[in-house]
Amino acid sequence: MNAKQNTVKQKTFISKALAPDVVVHQLNEDVRNSILVVSLLANAFVLIGWLVIQVSTRYDAALINYLQNK
Repeated sequence: MNAKQNTVKQKTFISKALAPDVVVHQLNEDVRNSILVVSLLANAFVLIGWLVIQVSTRYDAALINYLQNK
């Protein structure tokens, strides 16, 4: 074998050895992104609910009636 073929074999061995690290890194990014998306959806749900309660007096009256009946 000449030196060029040996270098090619070493590069392919190194790239195969690093492949699990790349997969783990990509998996970490995917998990982080999915957690961020879920967090954003939950925060949007809470914000919209809070805005509805602040804008509407109907919900205030229903809440007062519920608390008075207890």
